[in-house]
Amino acid sequence: MTTFQQAFEHLLSRAPGPVFPKARELYLRRYPLEAGEPQPFRTFLLREEILETAAGAVRIRALSFALVHWQRPQLAPEPYLAYLAERWQLRPDDLTLEGDQPWFRDGGAWGHFTAPAVYERAAPTTLMGT
Repeated sequence: MTTFQQAFEHLLSRAPGPVFPKARELYLRRYPLEAGEPQPFRTFLLREEILETAAGAVRIRALSFALVHWQRPQLAPEPYLAYLAERWQLRPDDLTLEGDQPWFRDGGAWGHFTAPAVYERAAPTTLMGT
């Protein structure tokens, strides 16, 4: 079973780069950490902090995640928390349900929470000499 950190790294390794903010946002709203596993809930990166060096190294820290009850109505917090504990071994104390608006493109009812996750990519190396 994939860990939360591994799923986070896998998602970001395929995401459009920070220089393409619109494409990146669409990607992160469409693709969950579960990577194709059919689940009643799906976990998405909601907010991130991106730090880039002049040399091209990137460090991305998750600020919050969305947990979507996939194409279903809002539930009480308990099923959301049970899913996070069972699937990701997470027990966030700040889960907040969003009652009025469905997730991106009518994806379903959702809530948001924080969890630690960091992705780092070293600066690219150059194969050509000057």
